[in-house]
Amino acid sequence: MDDRDEVSQLLARIALRDAKAFEALFSLVASRLMAVALRVTQEPAMAEDVLQEVFVSIWNRSEAAAPGQHRTLAWLCVVTRHRAIDLLRKRKPEASLYWRDEEGEEHMHDVQAEGASPMEQLLGHEDDARLTRCMGTLEPEPRRALLLAFYDGLTHPEIALRMQRPLGTVKAWTRRSLMRLKGCMEALA
Repeated sequence: MDDRDEVSQLLARIALRDAKAFEALFSLVASRLMAVALRVTQEPAMAEDVLQEVFVSIWNRSEAAAPGQHRTLAWLCVVTRHRAIDLLRKRKPEASLYWRDEEGEEHMHDVQAEGASPMEQLLGHEDDARLTRCMGTLEPEPRRALLLAFYDGLTHPEIALRMQRPLGTVKAWTRRSLMRLKGCMEALA
């Protein structure tokens, strides 16, 4: 069996939550994917972050492949390359905090705090309180479905499976709950 077939079979087993298959896939392809990530990022630490994101995604989303999609080592390399490029795009350019003027006098840049301003924090707390109040108006199961979707990042099929409810019910709960939350938030604004 060649690497392509082995990768495809391991990914199929991972979709069934087979941890041994996940370990086997990591052992089989991690060094190759690391090389791809390192070639793009040029930084070992960043390449390791990319590799971690790829494997976390494989574990969490392995069942989400399109029907008939043949996932191979080449596919994993493309995914890794795209993740590395995305990470590079998100990275802020580094600038020195110190600089010298024309007379050679050293100055320091005023660095903006990364957190929200006090006013933004206050408004955020008000929004949080309103959202908490509005979430309390939802029935328990629709509220749980909404929380699983937005806080745990689960898809509708994953929520239906976890809650043991029909997919259509979960979709309806989510849609109706969002509409109710929107109305409640607007009324409290």
